[in-house]
Amino acid sequence: MSKFLHSYLKFWAKRYLKRANPEIIAITGSVGKTTTKNAIFEVLKSHYTPKGGSGSNGVRKSEGNLNNETGVPMAVLSFKKSPTNFLGWIPILISAPFKSIIHKKARFLVLELAADKPGDIKYLTSFIHPKVAVLTSIGPAHMAAFGNLESIIEEKAELLRALPTDGTAVLNIDDENIKKISYGGRWQKMTYGISQDADITASNIKTEIRDFKAKTTCTAKINQESLKIETPTLGKEGNVLSSLAAIAVGKIYQLEDSEITDGLKNFKSENHRMSIIEGKNGSTIIDDSYNANPTSMKAALKVLQELPTSSGGRKIAVLGDMREIGKITDEAHVLIGAYAEEVADEVVSVGRLAKKYKAKNYFGSPLKASDYLLNKVKEGDIILIKASRAVGLEKIAEVLKQ
Repeated sequence: MSKFLHSYLKFWAKRYLKRANPEIIAITGSVGKTTTKNAIFEVLKSHYTPKGGSGSNGVRKSEGNLNNETGVPMAVLSFKKSPTNFLGWIPILISAPFKSIIHKKARFLVLELAADKPGDIKYLTSFIHPKVAVLTSIGPAHMAAFGNLESIIEEKAELLRALPTDGTAVLNIDDENIKKISYGGRWQKMTYGISQDADITASNIKTEIRDFKAKTTCTAKINQESLKIETPTLGKEGNVLSSLAAIAVGKIYQLEDSEITDGLKNFKSENHRMSIIEGKNGSTIIDDSYNANPTSMKAALKVLQELPTSSGGRKIAVLGDMREIGKITDEAHVLIGAYAEEVADEVVSVGRLAKKYKAKNYFGSPLKASDYLLNKVKEGDIILIKASRAVGLEKIAEVLKQ
């Protein structure tokens, strides 16, 4: 069934792309794909206003996690999400040909490409031909399938190989693994990062939560030009880097500075990705339960570390398993557990692998952890919740929600 779906959806996606001929901005990375996709979409949308989400002069993006062999062609055909059962595929199979033939053309498609196993990016770029390729990060994700970091680096480099001679690579040069593949190539290059050797950099970064709303500000510098950036998102590194990537894309398409800054003001995190929730007893919940690997886990803990708490408030890290990271599983959990102990006033671990965090408070299920936390949280506390999606830690966020 899966091979048939891949071929069927790819066929009709290619038909749409041949007819519409949109410019494709493709994003890949171990962390930050979705937030970067959303930031780029908002910046482009500020100039190329879509009608109802798509239009002949508009911008369209892949929704949710439509980023794999079935998800990417579905995104091209403007489907919003994958079905959860066999019967759900029937209307998709029926409507795909019609969407490829009659769906409105989009000037830009902003697509997220995932790589769960070797060959994924090469397969996706066999019919997705990007004009701009954005690399957000390369780290130890899906190590069970890749075996080693070098294989992941090689896989991500496939996106750069797919660029035409007049294409542009937008690269997070803060990432040492991206640096390794950033040299050479026949394409143009724009680099971004918080370090000072990038084309686009950020300084004066401030991130905070006020009245249960996130706000991050910074000064972005492009050559000798400075832009004051404000986003309703959280995180000095993660979301600021996403903003810098979006600025790069805006500059590639010669948008006005005001269009770029206005677009970024509308850039928001998706559910379960550094989402801010008002918790019980005046606590603040950071729900980042969508997924986790060592890179994203450390980034989330760094956000927790940098956030100020009100008088008497504590920082509580609720951490679950990091799945699909292969032979580094034991070492990664031990290292993250040690870092969490440095960052948080209390660490609560949930799940089979989470025992390796060596937290004082360990629970086998989200329900038991929820019961413990309900009696624990108080006004001023900041609770970070993060794990691989399969652990189900979003249930804790739901229970703790005011």
